Amino acid sequence: MEISEFEKKRAANLIWNGAENYSIEPGFRVFDSEGHADLYWNSIVGAVHKHYDWEKLERFYNTFHEKIDQTAYESLFWIAMENCTFEKEKDVRPVFPYLRREYAKRQLKSLEGSFALEDSAGQRVLAVMHGHFRRVLGENEGLPDVVDVKLLNDIEVSGDLDTDQVIDRIADTLETYFTYRRPGSTKPVPKSSVNPFSLFFLRRKQRREAGNMGPIRRLAFGYGEHLSEYGSEVLDQSRLSVAFAKYSAQTDEGLKEYITNYFGKPLYDQKIVRRLEKEYCTGNHTDVHLHFTDGAYDDEMLKSGFAGKMRKQAVEQAKENEEAFQENVAKYRMEILRLTNRIRNSMLMHMDNQVVKSNSGRLDASLIWRGLELDDDRIFRKVLPGDSGNLSVDLLLDASTSQVHRQPVVAAQGYMIAESLTRCGIPVRVYSFCSMNGYTVVNLFRDYHEVKKNRNIFRYFTTGANRDGLAIRLAAGMIEKNDADHRLLIVLSDGKPNDAIKVRTSSGSYKDYAGTTGVEDTAAEVHRARMQGITVLCVFTGDEKSLPAVQRIYGRHFARIRKLDLFADTVGSMLQTCLRNL
Repeated sequence: MEISEFEKKRAANLIWNGAENYSIEPGFRVFDSEGHADLYWNSIVGAVHKHYDWEKLERFYNTFHEKIDQTAYESLFWIAMENCTFEKEKDVRPVFPYLRREYAKRQLKSLEGSFALEDSAGQRVLAVMHGHFRRVLGENEGLPDVVDVKLLNDIEVSGDLDTDQVIDRIADTLETYFTYRRPGSTKPVPKSSVNPFSLFFLRRKQRREAGNMGPIRRLAFGYGEHLSEYGSEVLDQSRLSVAFAKYSAQTDEGLKEYITNYFGKPLYDQKIVRRLEKEYCTGNHTDVHLHFTDGAYDDEMLKSGFAGKMRKQAVEQAKENEEAFQENVAKYRMEILRLTNRIRNSMLMHMDNQVVKSNSGRLDASLIWRGLELDDDRIFRKVLPGDSGNLSVDLLLDASTSQVHRQPVVAAQGYMIAESLTRCGIPVRVYSFCSMNGYTVVNLFRDYHEVKKNRNIFRYFTTGANRDGLAIRLAAGMIEKNDADHRLLIVLSDGKPNDAIKVRTSSGSYKDYAGTTGVEDTAAEVHRARMQGITVLCVFTGDEKSLPAVQRIYGRHFARIRKLDLFADTVGSMLQTCLRNL
């Protein structure tokens, strides 16, 4: 099963939120069978960090390593921690009982008739899971015979116990019902009825398999990613914080500093940012913060290990984007030339013309007297093509993790559009957007007047999530401030709005900014921008599954690039249609 970087980051965000502490390193994350971050379990993992001594729990957890029934012990450990942590949180966070019941319903449905695994320990764990979540739903009576009620009672640890007591309780339970022995224990292992010779090879095989376990392995309740066993290299693979604690990011100031060191120095001072947040971070985007940057770092930031590392990764990605462009530079230049010609021809045909006095052109009889009396040779009328200054274009690039495998392609597409517009004398501004830890980050590559900075677009790199609706709202707000008569916003997106910061509903509850909620919010912001007189187009960079979403958001005003040699024709046709309607 493949788990995307976005889902890994979403899991980390859920854990940080549950822990109410952004300085922790999430060494264990939980995903469902489809590779999605599990909302309930990752929230529980975060709450475990909040209420218990994680280092002690981790040391105890590591005693399961390379044991014959390792995954069974790990699963039971987390059932115990889920129960005691829930008891501590249920009155503090009213949403927890609801999330727990919903998870229990799904879990029981998936467990129906599936108590048979290859080993008896695994079978007993599944039965315990079944009994545990039956109890969650108030179905304590009539549990199936396969459920070991005594084991279930012992593993459902009370929330009244502290860390040491919880560890002792779990260890005692595992020693009573299984062959687990904590380090230093003198308690004898129960005798087995299995042939000792067969048991020797079985245990050797199981130990070998346990030793070869990767960081992501199946547990009774989902897939757990065990990062702490595999070192910091694995922990940092999704560009999550490995030095978060340095910034004491559980505070607003610490988190702000973390975002700054991750993405670069802010373009605006805090007074301006607060005003922008008050103006734009409303409705579906309440609780979201903003960070505007051009990716610049000062020397002090670069001395920081984390900022320096992020800068290095961004530089490496820019180099990769440039190298990918150079590999097909002839084709790219040809497409730029073709797109430039199509835009220019469309402007000649459809932009408003201007009639001016000139020393050449068609003679204007009414001006002849000026030549005779005033020695003014501008007695001719000349028609000038429409002034491109009447048109501005903003190019907005989705820089979320879902685009990670398309970074060179998206960077090249952004560059080709910007370069073609620049050659036509059309002012263009290019920036990307992504979301991380409650911040929507806007990264500026070039502004309208910076005609020689198109290659900055190759600095494009992806990370975090994407709050498309807020990004389009921000873009429309910035565009409104320019003086152009005609304004275009072109969004390069895969049509998958998804962010960890939830949407507040009118009833006071919360819902995920994903799926239908994210799509409808983005569609509403596109509609609002169009009502403000801004033409919004999309260059679609996603797959077939996202086509319905992008159609809902942008209607017919999007172009999908299937081949490089069709780029100019596809984007050119879209722009020609747009210019014709201005």
